[in-house]
Amino acid sequence: MKQFNLIITIIYSIFFYPSSNVYAQNPGQSEFDESGNNYIEYIHGNLPIIISAPHGGTITSGPLPNRSCGINEPDDNTAILIRAIQDEIFAQTGGYAHVIINNLNRRKLDPNREVNEATCSSNTNASDTNNALFYWNAWHQFIDDASNSVETNWGKGLYIDLHGQSHTTPRIEIGYRISRANLTNSTPNHLNSVTGSTITNLVADNVNNYTQEELVRGANSLGALFHNAPGTYYAGQNYPGCGRNGTNGYRATPSNFNGGSGSCYDYAPNNSNYFSGFYYNNERHGSGPATSDGTGGGGTVDGIMTEVNRRVRDVGSTLEPFAIDYANVVLNYIDIHYNDFTVFNYGNTTYDVTDADPTPIINGVSGGQFTSTAGLAININTGEIDASNSIAGIYSITYAYGPTSTAFPNGYYSTSRNVEITDSTLNIDDIEREHLIFVYPNPTNDFIRFKSSKNISNVIVFNAIGQTIEKYTLNKNSGRIDFSNYPTGLYIVQFMDDSMIKILTKQILKR
Repeated sequence: MKQFNLIITIIYSIFFYPSSNVYAQNPGQSEFDESGNNYIEYIHGNLPIIISAPHGGTITSGPLPNRSCGINEPDDNTAILIRAIQDEIFAQTGGYAHVIINNLNRRKLDPNREVNEATCSSNTNASDTNNALFYWNAWHQFIDDASNSVETNWGKGLYIDLHGQSHTTPRIEIGYRISRANLTNSTPNHLNSVTGSTITNLVADNVNNYTQEELVRGANSLGALFHNAPGTYYAGQNYPGCGRNGTNGYRATPSNFNGGSGSCYDYAPNNSNYFSGFYYNNERHGSGPATSDGTGGGGTVDGIMTEVNRRVRDVGSTLEPFAIDYANVVLNYIDIHYNDFTVFNYGNTTYDVTDADPTPIINGVSGGQFTSTAGLAININTGEIDASNSIAGIYSITYAYGPTSTAFPNGYYSTSRNVEITDSTLNIDDIEREHLIFVYPNPTNDFIRFKSSKNISNVIVFNAIGQTIEKYTLNKNSGRIDFSNYPTGLYIVQFMDDSMIKILTKQILKR
């Protein structure tokens, strides 16, 4: 039985319950239902992640009657947990997941049920703020708004419905709308024949072309990522059991972890209690079939239901480190399975300064920013290369998109490609002069050497934008120039004869 914790209620009310009605659409800011009661909260996001907490609210006062049907047991501390997860996602990315929170106690509203059971009322006046129907509609409208934002800005994404459970087996239960019977079926790759999961779109379109079997309990499944989470606090308290004590991570099912027979076998739930994801939020807002009332389903936002065990939700103990691990697991999951957001390519890998200016094909989302190593003239918005105004050399071009921060000034997600610019415009005099002096190796990791038929009086090293880095006075026809302390990049080296006439300008790539 989940314990209702009065102390946590007080903490939540003081620190987390908003004192005034705020309407905002900026990432990280809260928008509330329009009743003025602030029962349903939407923290706007700018990442392809949506997380909701339907059963963690603590508000029992106000005009709404108590529900007289269904289940009223709350998911203790999940409203606190979801905010802590949001904080860690921001710390890692500089951006925000879309977060939707029901601040009402479950005895007032259960938004994870079809409307009649959710409200225990036959009221059909959707504008009546004294009835739970108004808040049930606000809850699902906020998730719909978040899904529309993700599909518009990212093309696809993940919705997670966050719950708590107190089953005897201490593990995270992950629901994909795949039944226990299908998960325990011993036929090899049986899950590949199962239809109607809430990750249907992900099965059809994931970065590594994983099958449903691999997505649900392979080495990169959500369950496997929880098992391998780096955090050691929870396991260090000897909570997981099944050989996991004192190590790291969390037990989860389904996953690729086999800790032995019975309740230690996390590959499938077997006879242990398990929430399989056949619930309203997951079905309505995931990419599987529509709900029993004909609402939702489909689309390119997948749904996963996570029921986290009681022990990971202890405020002041396990909750805080678990929130950090949970956030990083979700970010890792997105990166592995969804992240082709910034894929781009040019038609060729080499262009001459006399070629037409090339423009990349963006296979991911548009609206990001292009940057490159110094010396390449590139349009930051379109990625078009100004070939004639670029210096010959090899360049790394990066396309970035998403929230920005100090760590990710151009966008959290990024992809890089190498492009070489050549210069076919060297005249005969340049070629003849170059034959008088040999410069090697190029590229270099540390030194360049030169041999010349003429005496070299001076060598000047410039960076790619023409700033003088170093000057050498030599008065000899062979020697070496030290590049070992220079950062990786393109440099320009000029060699002067005794009359201080430039006899060679050479581009050097420092690796």
